Amino acid sequence: MHWAERIAEELINENPLKEEFLCVAGTSPSGSVHIGNFRDVATPLFVVEALKRKGKKARLMLSWDEFDRLRKVPKNIAAIAPDFEKYIGMPYCMIPDPHGKYSSFAEYNEKEYEESLKELGIDIEYRYQGKEYRSGRYVEGIITAMKRRKDIYDILMRYKTQDSDEGERENYYPISVYCSKCNKDFTEVLSYNEDTDEITYRCKACGNTETVNLRDYHMVKLMWKIDWPMRWGVEGVDFEPGGIDHAAASGSYVVAKDIAKEIYGVKAPKFQPYGWLSIAGLGDMHSSTGNNITPATVLEVYEPEMVRWLFAKYAPTDAFAFNFDDTIIRHYSEFDKGLEAVKNGEADDYNKVVYELCMIHGINVKAKVPFGVLASVAPIVDFNPKAVKDILAKIDVEFDERDEERLIRVKNWITKHQPSKMYKLLEKRNDEYYAGLSDEEKDAVKKLADYISGHDGIKEQEIQQYLYGIINDPSLTKKENMARQQKFFAVFYNVLFGTDKGPRLYLFLSAIDKSQYLRLLTF
Repeated sequence: MHWAERIAEELINENPLKEEFLCVAGTSPSGSVHIGNFRDVATPLFVVEALKRKGKKARLMLSWDEFDRLRKVPKNIAAIAPDFEKYIGMPYCMIPDPHGKYSSFAEYNEKEYEESLKELGIDIEYRYQGKEYRSGRYVEGIITAMKRRKDIYDILMRYKTQDSDEGERENYYPISVYCSKCNKDFTEVLSYNEDTDEITYRCKACGNTETVNLRDYHMVKLMWKIDWPMRWGVEGVDFEPGGIDHAAASGSYVVAKDIAKEIYGVKAPKFQPYGWLSIAGLGDMHSSTGNNITPATVLEVYEPEMVRWLFAKYAPTDAFAFNFDDTIIRHYSEFDKGLEAVKNGEADDYNKVVYELCMIHGINVKAKVPFGVLASVAPIVDFNPKAVKDILAKIDVEFDERDEERLIRVKNWITKHQPSKMYKLLEKRNDEYYAGLSDEEKDAVKKLADYISGHDGIKEQEIQQYLYGIINDPSLTKKENMARQQKFFAVFYNVLFGTDKGPRLYLFLSAIDKSQYLRLLTF
């Protein structure tokens, strides 16, 4: 059984009479939202789809934690706004957008991510916590927390190693107050009147001291472990995933679960921890540091269905990495083969569900030209769609408008991440290189030139067999011949491109008109 179907079944079994379920993700717009954060959306997304497949109504919601404070300036923002530190302590939704495009720093990061979710074919609701808090929607939840603040303190202390302190307990307040003068939360609550719901606070940043009523003053936010369960109750959340750290013995979810039950009288939603993702060669990603790869960047080279496929096929706790090296060719090949297996009724139940979850336009879509094939021929003709179509027609490969979308991603991959694969035929013969070859290597070049010259309409399989026929030595072992193949292919590539590596040679030789390269093989 697929992991999303298992979770959906558990939700239904726990609430058999419930007709509609709410599955939620939460993200802080502390910077450009990286692809690792997408797991927070992908996990409930597939649970929603699984619930619908089982005849239930289900909604997907993303809560933007934009009322959180700026803690540190991302490196990429510091580069364009050197004075951005002055906003530390302010909520993201009240900080100007340094790019000047949106109303706030939060909105800039939110809209960037939301556009990617749209491209990924995701139907999702949004909650903007800056708006929700400042509207007064959470007033009752805030006041409940303030009146039960000592009980909350006791719950928090269950999960700490140090002993409870009565003085600390007496002066504990589960809120963060943004100053009315400077909009920063460098404040301390001096007193709280339970009868009037008035608090007196002092700002350490600007010195402002004032008394405000919590029912009227909406620049107040609950601390995270109280904020989370309060919102579960307000929204009626049934399922919400979170980072694996939240599920630890003293993690946020464990604490919030107790607060939900004991303070707000609500049942915590079903929780699924998830692991972290990586980009090969980049290391850990963090929005707040600027060290990240956004979904938009990934979508430049990965098709939307493929992004969904990777998140659907791996369980939430499984680690995997996005790659911008040759691994991407393997990813595309695996994706294409899996889709064909599903269409042909050859896939197992798990993978059948995976593709049903990830395909935006259904599974009965036309098979596309393999990514590796396009990567081999497209650079030669500067990624021109018509030229690519003409080349592929020579090897009986159909290329249409849908393949043009993949061609764009091939171009992005090569030009932005693999510029060494921008193979260009040499303008003139590489005489100097050829002069340094051994007699055996020169003979191999001559044999290849003679074969090409004497054959029209060369088939890929035929030239492949011929190449290995002139390279391999029957007296050598398989391992020895593999080393020999590497050496001779490097010779052919240097003669044609001036590099040790190049496109898939037999595909190139059969697809490209020989008039373009035969001169480079003829010495």
